[in-house]
Amino acid sequence: MAIKGLHGFRYCVLNEDDEKGFEYEKEIKRLTGARSIKVDNKVNDAKLYGDDQLLETASAIGSIDVDIDVADLTLEQQAELLGYKYENGVLIEDKDFNPPYIAFGFMAPKSSGGKRMVWLLKGKMQPMSDEAKTQDDKVEFQTQKAKFVFMPRVKDGKHKFKADTNITGAPTEEEFFSVDFLKTGKKPVEAGA
Repeated sequence: MAIKGLHGFRYCVLNEDDEKGFEYEKEIKRLTGARSIKVDNKVNDAKLYGDDQLLETASAIGSIDVDIDVADLTLEQQAELLGYKYENGVLIEDKDFNPPYIAFGFMAPKSSGGKRMVWLLKGKMQPMSDEAKTQDDKVEFQTQKAKFVFMPRVKDGKHKFKADTNITGAPTEEEFFSVDFLKTGKKPVEAGA
């Protein structure tokens, strides 16, 4: 059914991802004020023509571009997500920034009940633009927009997990938004099961 809302932006730093394995930090951090998200899978197509017709086609996923609009990204959050320094209340941006890889998650309530839960498994935030506008005769809130580029993990090629809470056997919100689920894409096995 249709999506009718958005909340619960969160991220977890991915410390390592290579042929041997991957490792996320133990803490999942929240961003306050999710307003919108757009996930755009870039697909590359190849087409083979012969005998005056299309004979075969193949597709490959390229980058996954993500745009978010959030009520606020604190300077500390910007420093962590962009690899900048944050000292004594000052965000220090320089040419040598190195954003960490992160997983990014969110929830979207469905019109039929339940929620769609999503994890994007590996991506980096791009430097932000600053924008402000003078106040006139009506108050207008100005939010922050951020762009990310996501990709498959090296170890297993996975790039996204999705689940609906109203499907029998689906993970709960607590199970889905855990570091263990990020690693496996599976609910924890109960003892004795």
